[in-house]
Amino acid sequence: MKRLGIPVWVFLAASLAVCLSIFSIAKRHRVEAHNKAVCIAAEFETIESMSVSQGLTVDKGIENLKAAGLRGVVLSEETVGDLIGQSRAAFTTLQFGSERTTSLPQLIFTDPQTLARVEKALQIRFRTAMRQSSARGLVLTLPQISPILVRALAIGLNPTQVAIARRSKLAIIARCANPVGASASTVRDTLTWIHDDGAIAFLPVGDQVLGRRESIKTTTKVLHSLGLFYASPEFTKIGGDQNVLEDAKDIVIRLHSAQAAELDKLAATDAVERYGKAARERNMRILLVRPLSFAAERPLASFADFVKNIHLMILREGGDVGLPRPFTEPGIPKLFFPVLGLALAAVVWWAASLFTANRVIRLAGAAFLVLLGVACYVKTGQQAMAFLASCAFPVIAFDMLDRWRPKNVIAGFAVVSLISVCGGLAVAGMLNGLGYYVRADEFRAVKLSVFLPILVVGFMYFRSLVDWRHSLRSPITWGAAATAFILVAGLAVMIARTGNDSGVGVSGGETLMRNLLDRILFVRPRTKEFLIGHPFLVVGIGYLSTLKRGDSTGSNLGGWVAVMLMIGAMGQSDVVNTLTHLHIPVMLSLVRIGEGWVLGGIIGYIAWTVVTWIGTARLKPTETINA
Repeated sequence: MKRLGIPVWVFLAASLAVCLSIFSIAKRHRVEAHNKAVCIAAEFETIESMSVSQGLTVDKGIENLKAAGLRGVVLSEETVGDLIGQSRAAFTTLQFGSERTTSLPQLIFTDPQTLARVEKALQIRFRTAMRQSSARGLVLTLPQISPILVRALAIGLNPTQVAIARRSKLAIIARCANPVGASASTVRDTLTWIHDDGAIAFLPVGDQVLGRRESIKTTTKVLHSLGLFYASPEFTKIGGDQNVLEDAKDIVIRLHSAQAAELDKLAATDAVERYGKAARERNMRILLVRPLSFAAERPLASFADFVKNIHLMILREGGDVGLPRPFTEPGIPKLFFPVLGLALAAVVWWAASLFTANRVIRLAGAAFLVLLGVACYVKTGQQAMAFLASCAFPVIAFDMLDRWRPKNVIAGFAVVSLISVCGGLAVAGMLNGLGYYVRADEFRAVKLSVFLPILVVGFMYFRSLVDWRHSLRSPITWGAAATAFILVAGLAVMIARTGNDSGVGVSGGETLMRNLLDRILFVRPRTKEFLIGHPFLVVGIGYLSTLKRGDSTGSNLGGWVAVMLMIGAMGQSDVVNTLTHLHIPVMLSLVRIGEGWVLGGIIGYIAWTVVTWIGTARLKPTETINA
């Protein structure tokens, strides 16, 4: 690896990139700070069931829940099957013809308003219906439609529920499905119907968004024209959700909910924290709250206490409870990103030049990076440059560490961490926009940006501190094999658990530790940083300062130092990764990094003190004998 002196222009380019990134992040923080209102909502059926079970009217139940912090209600479409179950409609058959061999299905209603709703729904869904009167009451004669389809026919929101919600001044969130065969006109008329009923937001139900696939453009267009918000549910895979996020970012409000089976596994305090953290840590602006317990002496009072505790946690952590609204664009000029890209291009070029002395390769790399910097005008270029920056800064940090080899381990740890934070700021500054706030856009190279710097740092130090040619010729020892196995296994687990949709859960012990940290700290730091990466880095820096520069005689100590610094690089790449979670408030991410740095530094310094004391204690008998 070619060792060059660090030119002044590298520091100037890095400083410019950091300043520009801070400007961009300040814009993002302003958007986040101006949208703190969280809407706590519940399903109407839940409120009704618990109110009646406690001997209260629905209006009184809503009044109690509003005092606890409820601000919205979720209403689902009724169906003809619901009417039949409530004895408000019934099927019959009209027989006609000379021998009465021909028949048409009919629906008999108890009131004209319900008949009118069904007739409107038939017009929206099937574009046909006939109305007749008879001695038996109000009758709607249907075309040749299967009774199964008629029973499943959505007939809009329940008027009684709508009236109660509007009377109580609750925000109405309408939940609509995507029926098989829905046309663009069905989409348009369905959304118009819920808007006329007073809904402020549309929430998809089932496996698909209304209009998926061919009519999804109609969905976003109608939502915009009507002024309806789109409630995007977290942790769900709904067909068409991503399409709406990409096409209608400005009307998206993210929603968090928990199923009854999930809540049943949580203690009361953990369930409250789940909702509170969703609002604070992931910018959820609608919390769909379900009962923590189905059985209680006073069900509604128990549910109201649950809502109140969530409300208080939101207020305690700097949020507010009210009507939800979407986030807005940060207002960053498009030309800002190429300027930032060119500043980062210089930093990335320097990091890459550490590994080659070939003039042609360096010139070609410089030309490529300049073009990529200009390409940061578009999203693809921004993603590519953000990835390169996320790798370059940690690599530069460890290169500077090897040049410096500080005697003060905390000073070295602080400098390395500061450079890594600059890399995270560069990514956050580059990937800034409304699409990232609502997760329509994401940093695509999360896993690679975490693990590539670890491998590069490992390569750097093994080459610098170990006679690798001699090591390759030597027999493999059990210790070396065990170390390699542990490293590979650890990296494999990290790969599986890294990313926005990790498929690997946490153990029971780690869950307990996380819950404890959540309670005693402002925000829980990341385990890989404060418990693994940072302590190993501090100890590695301590040992690095004891090695003679240029001494790679194959001693065991050099190899172990390389291993410790490689593990320490896990914490630094994770520092960068923390700031690439772009849907999380940026100030919260910075606090999380700071807490992890302090805790990890303390643990590492204690470990280094213990290791130093043990080493000194072992040397004392030898010194006495020699004397």
